[in-house]
Amino acid sequence: MVDLTGYRLTFDEEFNTRSISLTGSGTTWASTRQEWRHDGYSDIGFGISSFVDASSGYDPFNVSNGALAITAVPDRTPYGYPGAWESGLITTQGDFSQTYGYFEVRADFSDAPGGWDAFWLLPNAQIPDPSNLGHWQELDVLEHYGVWDKGIYSGIHTTDAAPNEHWQQYLQVYSEMPSPSGYHTYGMNWQADRISFYIDGQLVGSQATPSDMHAPMYLLLDLAVQDPAEIAGVPLTSKIDYVRVYSADPNAQAVALGTVSSPDGYDPGLYGASAAGGSPPSQPGGTTAVTIGSGSDKLVLKLSQDAYLGDALYTVSVDGVQVGGTLTASAAHGTGQSDAITVLGSWSAGAHDVFIHFLNDRWDGTPTTDRNLYLDSATYNDVAVPGGALGNLLGQSFTFQDSATTPPPATTPPPTTTPPPTPSDPEGTTIGSGSDKLVLKLSQDAYLGDALYTVSVDGVQVGGTLAASASHGTRQSDTITVLGSWSAGAHNVFIHFLNDRWDGTPTTDRNLYLDSATYNDVAVPDGALGNLLGQSFTFYDHIA
Repeated sequence: MVDLTGYRLTFDEEFNTRSISLTGSGTTWASTRQEWRHDGYSDIGFGISSFVDASSGYDPFNVSNGALAITAVPDRTPYGYPGAWESGLITTQGDFSQTYGYFEVRADFSDAPGGWDAFWLLPNAQIPDPSNLGHWQELDVLEHYGVWDKGIYSGIHTTDAAPNEHWQQYLQVYSEMPSPSGYHTYGMNWQADRISFYIDGQLVGSQATPSDMHAPMYLLLDLAVQDPAEIAGVPLTSKIDYVRVYSADPNAQAVALGTVSSPDGYDPGLYGASAAGGSPPSQPGGTTAVTIGSGSDKLVLKLSQDAYLGDALYTVSVDGVQVGGTLTASAAHGTGQSDAITVLGSWSAGAHDVFIHFLNDRWDGTPTTDRNLYLDSATYNDVAVPGGALGNLLGQSFTFQDSATTPPPATTPPPTTTPPPTPSDPEGTTIGSGSDKLVLKLSQDAYLGDALYTVSVDGVQVGGTLAASASHGTRQSDTITVLGSWSAGAHNVFIHFLNDRWDGTPTTDRNLYLDSATYNDVAVPDGALGNLLGQSFTFYDHIA
């Protein structure tokens, strides 16, 4: 859990009132960036959208119930880029900026295809790129895409040459939310030596601070639009509960915390930081409580971790079917605390196998350089599960018994073992069902194990975790056939590479490649993404 003890609140926007104008003169926020004003009423924007001020004739902003709503619509006014969607951006450019500190937004982002939300920082003065390769300084607390609602992309843009050679390894942090709907907090702790990213107060990853990230930066939030929005052509809306910034500088001027008016009734507090006119709030506990799945039966797992270079990531499967998304451990095993993961389902009478897939195990040679995940206990419908306290998770599974409708047999059957991730046979693996056929050709550079991945179409995972088999160096490919019954129009495909690893040399590098893609036996343009670094691609179904 993020701990801001000793920090001061230096910026607070609770969106109880509206304070937005074209240039920011006399208001908290400007609705356009100075250098990107397209005309008298808009910012040129990006994607397929421009950012307009209310004076354009369309007002993308609405403040109510303690939140700012930004709504993007198809072109309505003569302003902005001709034909572009019209949406909103807010920035503190020319007003508030800060060097280092913790920056957080609480928001409910649009899950509609085409939505592209961002909370980001830019420097008051850009440092020119000495290599003349077009790089610049920017900190992305998050970018969120409606076509992949659970994915959060955080990252760094720098003119430093070395990190740009391996940008995913050194400049990006990708994470997923098991339950993306509703409000969540997204934070970044920018320090002189390291930049760390948080979701709902939990650390999801960090990167070293580049040499050109030591000067004041200002805030920007926006809802941009991408091509998939054109399919439905309906408005997109994102909501922002608050924006708060903190500083650890003892000379920083603290501001008062405004009236907290959370639209959903929850506020995480200040994580131990102080505000002007108030005492430091209490520090939240270091555990997580999460509910996944749905149904009348309740399996409660208590887990903890040894964190090292990031938290333990894992998934939970029952009878070979993954429930929810990727989870992040929080509770420290050494403290005796545990995270509580409630898995809901409607399971039939009999034995059911539970497998907790520890995705990012790591050991670097000593007891203190070791990332571990522990299952401390398990209950099913409030009854302890025998054998459920597996301890250090090394690939084991356990079995619970449901006796709701028929009694269990006189003797307990031997526990079944959940198979490991499905290896991708070069002869072919088929997932999903339906009359349409998307065929993916993938290969890998294996290093300390095979590449693990999942396949999702339009934000819905198809099948379970797959393991690559074919070696990229031999020019062979695994064949993954994804079946579905997709409607006419564009469909987004995302291949989530779960266990990327690079240990400093070309031969100590685990990679996953998408070599080609076909849809109903026709090649998909841009389907050969190559080395997978978080990209997605789109195929089109032309059936009327």
